Amino acid sequence: MSNLAFKLRYPLAHFELDVELSVAPGVTVLLGPNGAGKSSLLRLLSGLNKPYSGHIMLGGSCLFDSTQKIDLPPEQRRIGMVFQDLALFPHLDVSGNIGFGLKMRGTGHGERQRRINQLLQKLAIEHLVDRNVATLSGGEQQKVALARTLATDPELLLLDEPTTALDPAARSEIRRWLHTILIELKIPTLLVTHDAEEVAYFRKRVAVMEQGRIVQSGSFHQLLREPTSEFVARFVGVNYIPGKVQRCDGKLFFCSHGGLSFLAPFEHVSPGAAVLTVFPWDIALYRDLPVGSPRNHLHGKVLDVVIRGDRVRITLAREDKLVAEISSRGYQALGEPQAGEQLWAVFKARESRIENREELSC
Repeated sequence: MSNLAFKLRYPLAHFELDVELSVAPGVTVLLGPNGAGKSSLLRLLSGLNKPYSGHIMLGGSCLFDSTQKIDLPPEQRRIGMVFQDLALFPHLDVSGNIGFGLKMRGTGHGERQRRINQLLQKLAIEHLVDRNVATLSGGEQQKVALARTLATDPELLLLDEPTTALDPAARSEIRRWLHTILIELKIPTLLVTHDAEEVAYFRKRVAVMEQGRIVQSGSFHQLLREPTSEFVARFVGVNYIPGKVQRCDGKLFFCSHGGLSFLAPFEHVSPGAAVLTVFPWDIALYRDLPVGSPRNHLHGKVLDVVIRGDRVRITLAREDKLVAEISSRGYQALGEPQAGEQLWAVFKARESRIENREELSC
């Protein structure tokens, strides 16, 4: 089994892409906001665009090296890429689409047909063989696009937002199908997405790209527990409050950029720039501020109410913004507050986490 390893630089419109990453066999999710450079990176890896500098190694093969003047063309890279728009050929049926790459490589009719039949069976799409691709559903087209990509036995698979154009029901079905197929392939697969459910589904290995750089990598659980940027925190649903740790009368406290003070576990932090994070489900909401042990609180206006099954996410804002997640029963007990109403958000100091972030300015 081959690993993919690369270090690339490439100028984009508003920043320079500067990425170094190693991708083991199996699925690695490449996560990032729109415009982070994710699709540009896939084009560099596939050979459609040429990096300014760097190298690309796939197993023992060098696909690109700026110092050694190596730059293999796309057809020699053994890379399969499924684009967002799938790029299926509307004038060909399913069989013709799957076998197109083999035909371009000069594979004989008999061997080509054997490989097509093998993939139709492997991907459980034999019933689509004679259909025109224009008559297929979005999920069926996605399966045909992957079959066409796999027909040439790639050593690396690049998937650019594979489920983004599907409706929710089809998206869930394709994720399960993809997971089954990709596990069996045992080749490096880079799956680009900005969909939270997709990241949670392919959760073992995630690399986060922002402004053309990898800013965090690890499992989805690691991203959830220790987000290193506001984008990651918002993406996984964690409240992220930048500010600074200050010392007063020998004690430490956290002051947010919005000017609010919060208590937090300070055992492993020092005065200076810091970030406080807290899970939405660790925040309680009240109409009136409760009495009792000292707790962090924010009195703010309801900005947004989102009902997701038996859970309700409520966003409050004052100098800072907090998102709380409560049960539907708790929401009803509060009188089903709506946008514009005032509530208290309360959380215990020990339920928050605080880390120094030296790169932050206060």
